[in-house]
Parts: sequence; structure tokens; C-alpha cells
Amino acid sequence: MIKEKIEKLMDIGGVKGVAILTKDGLIVEKIFYESEMADLLGAMVAKINSEMEKSLGRSTDTLPIFSTIYTEKGEILFISKEKFILFALAEKNVNIGALIIQIKNISNQLQGNI
Repeated sequence: MIKEKIEKLMDIGGVKGVAILTKDGLIVEKIFYESEMADLLGAMVAKINSEMEKSLGRSTDTLPIFSTIYTEKGEILFISKEKFILFALAEKNVNIGALIIQIKNISNQLQGNI
């Protein structure tokens, strides 16, 4: 069920990987072209999310933390829900608006299943 949901993100041109993490950075499900990169990025996203939650407060359904990290090679987008983090790695040419909408929709759909 989870894998089918995140596969929808991989259908967006320019998306190189998608993963669902626990709040402490353990990968629940992933689809990545470069599999070894998922663990490293997952740990990084979990750490950044933890620091953001310390500053902004814990994620809730009414106020999820959504962030985009821009790099020279691409973008990392993630949303932090109450029990999990959904993140995507994308190339610079990705349709970022469509990706943001899909990440928000899929994270809402997964909220009750994780």
C-alpha cells in the first residue's frame, strides 16, 4: 500500500528517489535510483527535521513541516507529519509545483496507515 502511493511521485519527471522515514531516520519504504543515497539522505532529513521541530514545535496534522533544500545538483523536498517523514530527491528541472502538491496529497493519504 505504501509503496504504491510513493510510486506516484516517481512518475513525475525529474524525481530520482522517494522515501518514507520514521522520525528517527529509519527508512520504512523507499524507491531510489541510487539506493545507497537513500540512507544518507534519510538521516540528513531526519536530523534537519528534528532541529526544525525543536525550533518550530512538533509536527501535527494541522501544521506539518514542509521544507525544500536547494543544492547545486538538485532539490530535496520533505514533509514531516506526526509519525513519519516523506521526502523526495529531484533534479533541478522538476516541476516543483506538481511535486509539492503530490507530496502533500500522498502524505495526507498515508497519515492513517503508518
